Amino acid sequence: MKTCRYRIKGIVQGVGFRPFIHKITAKYELKGWVLNDSEGVVVEVQGKQRDIDSFIDDVKISCPPMAKIQDIIEIPVSKSQKRYADFIIKRSIQRRETNTFIPPDAYVCKECVDELLDKNNRRYKYPFINCTNCGPRYTIIKEMPYDRISTTMKEFKMCPDCQKEYKDINSRRYHAQPNACPICGPQLELRDKNGEVVIATDVISFSKERLLEGKIFAIKSIGGFHLAANALDEKIVKKLRLLKKRDSKPFAIMVNDTKMAEKYMEVSEEEKKLLNGVERPIVLLKKKPHMLPDAIAPNNPSYGVMLPSAPLHYLLLEDGRLEALIMTSGNISGEPIVYENNEAIKQLNSIADYFILNNRDIYTRVDDSIVRYSNSNSLRKPITSIIRRARGFAPYPIIIDKKVTSIVALGSELKATVATSKCNTVFISQHIGDVKNDKIFESLFNAVEHLKKLLTIEPKVLVCDLHPNFKSSLKAMSQSELPVIKVQHHHAHMAACMAENNLEEDTIGIIFDGTGYGHDGTIWGGEFLVGDYNSVKRVGSLDSFYLLGGDKAIKEPFRVALDILYRTYGEGMLQLGLPFLSKYTEQEMKIYYKMSEKKINAFETTSMGRLFDGVSVLINLCTSIEYEGQAAIELEGLLNRDFTLDKSFNYEILQRDDRYIFDYRAMIREIVNLVSEKEYDISNLSRRFHSTIISALVSITNRIRKDYKINNVVLSGGVFMNEYLLVNSIIALENLNFNVFYHSKVPTNDGGISLGQVMVADAIYNKTKKVRK
Repeated sequence: MKTCRYRIKGIVQGVGFRPFIHKITAKYELKGWVLNDSEGVVVEVQGKQRDIDSFIDDVKISCPPMAKIQDIIEIPVSKSQKRYADFIIKRSIQRRETNTFIPPDAYVCKECVDELLDKNNRRYKYPFINCTNCGPRYTIIKEMPYDRISTTMKEFKMCPDCQKEYKDINSRRYHAQPNACPICGPQLELRDKNGEVVIATDVISFSKERLLEGKIFAIKSIGGFHLAANALDEKIVKKLRLLKKRDSKPFAIMVNDTKMAEKYMEVSEEEKKLLNGVERPIVLLKKKPHMLPDAIAPNNPSYGVMLPSAPLHYLLLEDGRLEALIMTSGNISGEPIVYENNEAIKQLNSIADYFILNNRDIYTRVDDSIVRYSNSNSLRKPITSIIRRARGFAPYPIIIDKKVTSIVALGSELKATVATSKCNTVFISQHIGDVKNDKIFESLFNAVEHLKKLLTIEPKVLVCDLHPNFKSSLKAMSQSELPVIKVQHHHAHMAACMAENNLEEDTIGIIFDGTGYGHDGTIWGGEFLVGDYNSVKRVGSLDSFYLLGGDKAIKEPFRVALDILYRTYGEGMLQLGLPFLSKYTEQEMKIYYKMSEKKINAFETTSMGRLFDGVSVLINLCTSIEYEGQAAIELEGLLNRDFTLDKSFNYEILQRDDRYIFDYRAMIREIVNLVSEKEYDISNLSRRFHSTIISALVSITNRIRKDYKINNVVLSGGVFMNEYLLVNSIIALENLNFNVFYHSKVPTNDGGISLGQVMVADAIYNKTKKVRK
């Protein structure tokens, strides 16, 4: 008889892991116990050695769908072990120090969906059905270890039937912490826009009827509220845009299953897997033409589509009367997603006709995640990109191949996330948003405190962006508890991509984005870097131009286009007959000309994102924008997710200030000449522009390889959300035998910055620590 004890690390709490262990031990007739503690799961088994070995093998290959095992470590046990009569689940041990993973929220499993729609089941149409394999986790957890009393389900005492399931080893709800039913669990409540209770014998049936009539609903989902409307009703889609003050930013759609998705979009087998994944993200799918209202995603070749992530969603869609729902974030434009009942009525009553509320509190607000699958015959392997990392993914950590200092990183100002590190893991929060907004700024620091508490992290360093005027940087510098390390924006992008690909050696970083404060005080964004986590050297960039009016140029990209014309033509810009210039008087043109000439209220930049904006204006596509990146997104949208390259425009690669410079002026002249001919193909102009950027990227990278003898390349920054640019850059570089690395675990946009900040700060902190010694 052998006794062995094991510590199992990873996402092993809140995912039915202890019941799973109990069942596997019964299979091999092992005795002992299992418990949750502050580092994961501990199991002690007693039996024959071969059965114990088989048990461990079984655990590794057949763990529950929500579980992710990081490591299984054998722990020594004393020789004088008692004989066990059976196998039991022990009460959790809570220590001050926590070293376990927090389970993300998950979909509704097939078994629960079957019960939900089974008239003979006691949970028939119960909108909070869940089991050990599915349901809310991160959004309801207050502290670890994961037990009911540590969640917002603490308020609901299980009825005898639920308690019986909870204790039954053969039940799917054995030790399921959120277990509930219509007798003892959370309940729906229907209210009108004035906050008055609406009496309805069947909330679901009432809601479906009203949605079909063209009403808008605010629905409390897993991580916050959605605004829902019938996606097939163009009139109501346009009304929702008007009420939400969202003219053109795409709305997400929810359909019941992949079969319904195929009716309206092109869906590959891999995209079906993403749609059906436990994370239930929004997946960007190519439109089928003329099937749904244009107002859902104007000037965009894709729809953002998701399947139901909560039982309530299934109940709204299951009979097929509502084929597709708009499911957009429940918030006022620029504000965080609403997640509390009273706040929802207060904020959304000017938009929603009805509110479907419930009395299960959301502890942590979490948006929907967004992913995209990209493939081409010329790619060595397909690419799955996370555009927004939130529900279903957060706060699962990134595992690093080395121990990392305990750090808190505050991320960027747009698409912000925060990150905390411990041992060899970096925990990244859910997408938080634009921290220029006061409520979102508050959410940023709430996320920091929540992760620190859940993970019992005592940071040694606080990290912020190099930009001196970011709100998060100012707050970091105003505190005195922790030393602060400032990390340059594009270095952080590069480090994030290196970290998720476990790169340590010197690397070439190609970082294209919209805005990042550079070491020289100018605005970077079209950068070629060489270095590692400790430091980088700027070895190439886009040639500079100026943002007329500073941040105004981001919202009004015609200001970018005007300065690019000045850099290309000088005073000759005033004689150009481009369509977009007809909007401005001669006097206005002279003012903008003087701003460029004298650099009045004009800020130097090498931003690739802004170049995309400027070209979008030059071809008369998008002269003002509603949301960040719109001009570039619409420019890419003209390509209709077709990766075919075209002939490049002319350009030059110069050497200046000890770096390679992509001189865009010859390209601009060609574009202007074609646009001036009046009869130009706007899609072809976009394709040739994209092809030129890729050609210049490859040309500069090749020169850097010759200079520095480095073959590893990482691609990062928000511009690489551009699928055409990402796919073709990878293909072109791999064809030249570069080792190309890109993002698949964190967003390439600023949502990944906090990971990179941790890695750079860790390197700097450890380097200075050695110096101090």
